Amino acid sequence: MKRIYFLHGFMGTGQTHFEPQLTYFKTDYDVILLDLPGHGASETDAVADYIDQATDYVLEQMKKTGPGYLVGLSLGASLSLQIALQAPTLVAGVVLTGYTPDVPEELTDIMAQQYTYFLEIDQHQPDVAEQFAALHGNRWKTTMQHVLYQMTFRYPVMTKETLADLTIPLHILNGTDQAYEVDGASRLQKDYPATEIDLIADAGHTANLDQPESFNKRLEQILSRSY
Repeated sequence: MKRIYFLHGFMGTGQTHFEPQLTYFKTDYDVILLDLPGHGASETDAVADYIDQATDYVLEQMKKTGPGYLVGLSLGASLSLQIALQAPTLVAGVVLTGYTPDVPEELTDIMAQQYTYFLEIDQHQPDVAEQFAALHGNRWKTTMQHVLYQMTFRYPVMTKETLADLTIPLHILNGTDQAYEVDGASRLQKDYPATEIDLIADAGHTANLDQPESFNKRLEQILSRSY
């Protein structure tokens, strides 16, 4: 059976970020919902060098379970590209959503402010902090700090040079409502012309959750013709 690995975003889990996809694809595909280090049911705690840690973590799971298609949301999208570059024989193709290959200069200050805000989320939004604790346990603050720091100040930027060795099919299913991600998709396509872009209307950063029916149909089309 064809296999899909779904890689969730920041402070989510495989189940919370990809429930509509699990329901839709589980009959015809071997659907793997991984909880990344520090998240959900993962027994591995997050460390400071999070991108490298999470990349190695997913690669180890793929080596045990077998090759497949990678579908990544936000943080999971960044990891998907890292994995495809390191182990192309394990990756049939990559679908990115909620993704940009870099952080636009006009957003750097905003992201720095968000970093500070999230580190104090239990003061600003205690209900959200409670949800994080319920999903990830007492380690949630440490996980958040490590992931946020990397994605804010050490974002895994993709350039033409970085992508030079990429050979697998690459698709972007960003939402039309997130302008910087729409622009980011175009920048990635410019550096990696084989990229296919199919924007999801009336959807934002989490297009797969905002418009699951449209997202699932587009993803199914991609898988059916390239996997």
